[in-house]
Amino acid sequence: MLKNLNIRNYAIIDKLELDFDDGFSVFTGETGAGKSIIVGALSYLIKGKADPSVIRSNAEKAIIEGVFSVDEEMKDILTEADIDFDDEIIVRRVISRDNRNSIRVNDTGVTLNFLTSLFEEHIDIHSQKDSQYLLNKKNHLKLLDKYINEPELIAEYKTAYNSFNKAQKEYDELNEKTYNQAELEFYRFDLNELNEASLDLDEEDELIAKEKRYKSAEKYLMTLNGAVDLYDGNGGIDEKLSVLLKTLNLDDPVIESTKEKMQDLYYSFKDEMDKLKKLLNEFSDEDLNIDHIEERLYTYSKLKRKHATDTKGLIAKREELKDKIAFFEDREFVLAEKKKTVDELYVKAKALADKLSDIRKQKAVQLENQISEQCRELLLPNVVFKIDIAEMALNPSGKDDIEFFVAMNKGEEPKPLRNVASGGEISRLMLALKAVFTALSDTSLVIFDEIDSGVSGKVALAIGQKIAQIARNTQVLCITHLAAVAACADSHYYIFKSDDEGYSNTSVKRLEHEDIIKELATISTSETSTSALEAAEELYASAQASIGK
Repeated sequence: MLKNLNIRNYAIIDKLELDFDDGFSVFTGETGAGKSIIVGALSYLIKGKADPSVIRSNAEKAIIEGVFSVDEEMKDILTEADIDFDDEIIVRRVISRDNRNSIRVNDTGVTLNFLTSLFEEHIDIHSQKDSQYLLNKKNHLKLLDKYINEPELIAEYKTAYNSFNKAQKEYDELNEKTYNQAELEFYRFDLNELNEASLDLDEEDELIAKEKRYKSAEKYLMTLNGAVDLYDGNGGIDEKLSVLLKTLNLDDPVIESTKEKMQDLYYSFKDEMDKLKKLLNEFSDEDLNIDHIEERLYTYSKLKRKHATDTKGLIAKREELKDKIAFFEDREFVLAEKKKTVDELYVKAKALADKLSDIRKQKAVQLENQISEQCRELLLPNVVFKIDIAEMALNPSGKDDIEFFVAMNKGEEPKPLRNVASGGEISRLMLALKAVFTALSDTSLVIFDEIDSGVSGKVALAIGQKIAQIARNTQVLCITHLAAVAACADSHYYIFKSDDEGYSNTSVKRLEHEDIIKELATISTSETSTSALEAAEELYASAQASIGK
């Protein structure tokens, strides 16, 4: 949720600070006063690329700062980025004419990509341009899958499909491959060389460690001999510890307990010294001579250079060569086995795709009814919303080709959503879709920029009521020119423009009840006469009552 917005030197805004509550906040004001500029500044704060043109003409830099509450998902992202936070974060952007731009979250510098990822699932800025997301066919499957809420099944299917797809590609590659006799002999030579090398990851690590010790043999011998002499020599540590333990021979529970603990430490110390003695003896072991170690390491090094890979890659190469030779010698059998695997994986993926498709078809009917009901509440009684589900070949999303269809008027056949709606109808249809899908998402803030354009009267009130309904679960900021929409808000902000010292400046005032009534009267009739104020008061009371206030 947005709690505070501070804007300085942005477009025609000199200095502006706003506090926000949850629920439905509305912005009104004359055309050109700067309503969309405020939305633009907020949009710029969370995802805009640095652009000096947004800086106020008499300033060198613009600053936009927002205070946001954070949810659990955002906390995880912030923690992973090592950004300190409490229950709120301060996001600050500075845009300078000299390109000294910065983005900070709680005083930690971040990238624009990070900022976008932090907010992309939580803030939805809806304008006419943003309607294209809902109209675009390629997004309809994503929206339906959000509605059906089957993330585990979708993930299971994707895993099954990827396994099938990988096996299919491997089969196709094998089916196209042919080897001549010269290639076969080459593969056999390399395989024989790798087999004779008897490569092993653990052996290589052990050889490297032993080589390091033997190359430092003099230092090792001096250190280890010295340690053993200190322990085993005449009057050494072992002898003194033995004497100490024998000395503590008193019938006292405290001393006996201490003696037992010291004996445990003594035996542990003795075990560790035995390990050092064993290591010392290895330097004279003929089976572990330095020549043998370096010879084996050379074998590893030579083969890694030849095949341009590490030891793990050499082991994989060995298995790959075995498969190639086996394929050459029994091509039909290998292809048949691979095809059997492909078919089994296809059957598994197809079964999951069928299950997913059945759920989509069942839920699609519910979604159709829910969106149609939302449209009726927005005074679009004749809207018929349909979800077309056509079958296609298996793909990463399943087997369904999804597209939203709609008929706006009685007697019309539903057509693709992108082709039929326009003007005020598209605004209401988009609002109906938003009402459904916002409730299913992690969105904590929705911003409507004149979603009520092209409507009036009862339709405007229906839009205001619908936005208020959305605001029960999600903070909403809305720019409007309609009194009926504004009358449904929880908070009302009036935006106005003035000229100061030769420059235009946008300001905002949060209105209380009396000023709200005056603004509603002005929006409705362009006057504040007694009759206009009475009508505005009646509209406000009626609108607030209709949304349960």
